[in-house]
Amino acid sequence: MSAIAAQSTPKQPEPTPSFSLVQLGDSASLHQGIIQPTLDYLGVSCQRTTQLLLGTLLCTARLAPGKRAAQAIGPYGISAQLHTHLWDDYLALQPELASQIRGLASQHCFLRDPHAELGYNLAYATAIAWLVYHSQQLQLPNGSDPASLARIWEASYPHRGGQASDFLYAWRQAFRRRPRALS
Repeated sequence: MSAIAAQSTPKQPEPTPSFSLVQLGDSASLHQGIIQPTLDYLGVSCQRTTQLLLGTLLCTARLAPGKRAAQAIGPYGISAQLHTHLWDDYLALQPELASQIRGLASQHCFLRDPHAELGYNLAYATAIAWLVYHSQQLQLPNGSDPASLARIWEASYPHRGGQASDFLYAWRQAFRRRPRALS
């Protein structure tokens, strides 16, 4: 039985509908206050990865409920099933990385309801979203233009019929101009 599944979880977190990023702040705040510090903590220093995660957050939080992954939790829209899979089939084989990511989770709440962390702990959810890509051993192209990142998101991140155009739309909405990479 899974280490996560074995935890005593009183109830499964409710899937979340489209998430209001207005509640989280602007794109620069998300980038500088959540995504970049989380990746720095994990030892990931790739600007393209930072941009991919920002685009993932912007897009997934704005996807219509019918396009979000089934049973999606939190602004990154990660399901409990995928969360458990990442812990059991990937992190179980990488104890140092597992310990780092576990360090982002709440001390007591994670033990009671680990999947709830995806909804209210943005640093932890960011690390798990990064893990979705990292576990696939993706090689990000040298160009980090939004269109390239959108294609990676469409092909590699869980959703139900989301398209690169959804990613680009969310990016444009966040920056209110032509899509561009963050400086």
